[in-house]
Amino acid sequence: MLEFELEQRTNIKFLVKLGKSGNEIRDMLVQVYGDNAMKKTADYKWMKRFSEGRKSVTDKERSGQPAAIELKNSYKTVAKRDPTVYIYIV
Repeated sequence: MLEFELEQRTNIKFLVKLGKSGNEIRDMLVQVYGDNAMKKTADYKWMKRFSEGRKSVTDKERSGQPAAIELKNSYKTVAKRDPTVYIYIV
């Protein structure tokens, strides 16, 4: 998880406790984080959670395989499936 996400969630939690509106919170996050601000839908999702009493700013544990993949195997698989795909590694 990005460091900015936890920081923004913490700020959302604080601003919800202060009674700020969703639009006020969103404007403040964009003002502070600019292009690194969370998406608007994520902001409002967390605002709702905190206004309903959620305490934690971290995601709940999930079962199953993590979303992260090993890149070297991933691009080989894509290239094998579609020979017209060109992958540049920078």
